[in-house]
Amino acid sequence: MLVPFIGYALGRRFIGYVECDGGRLTDTMNRSDSILVREAFVESFEDETVANLGDGEIDRSTIYAVEAAGGRGDGARRIHTVRQRLQVQLGPYAALGLLHSVPGQIPLPIHERGPMIPLTDVTLGFTKRGALMLRDVGALIVNRELLDWVRAGETDALAFPGVPVLTDRI
Repeated sequence: MLVPFIGYALGRRFIGYVECDGGRLTDTMNRSDSILVREAFVESFEDETVANLGDGEIDRSTIYAVEAAGGRGDGARRIHTVRQRLQVQLGPYAALGLLHSVPGQIPLPIHERGPMIPLTDVTLGFTKRGALMLRDVGALIVNRELLDWVRAGETDALAFPGVPVLTDRI
């Protein structure tokens, strides 16, 4: 099944479709170091030019975040979760959203989840032609390998070993 793909890289975003084989986009992206994007376009944030790339492979290490659309994967794999609000900084992108974890447990350390981590109910901020852009996204998959810092509660901070954690305490 082809699902929409909007991937945010340095100064640009890739728009196209990715084959997900009935799974979630997060799972597809965690299985490989690169991802094949079909019917792809790239939009520059500097001058808003759009170039047609056709079908092309993109190295996952260059993607800060991806808007998740399409299916939620196998319903049998879904579990009840609680949500913790957090803010992340990924290079030129800032995101404020919800991280999901099992009730009564601290969030699973992100290094045990795979490099791509889904957040929900996200506001994504970035600069385009010198202006601040805010984009509300139902689900955003962030690349934990490109996290600069995380702002989270003290308990939630345990999910981010090796990543600088900012708390609301002074």
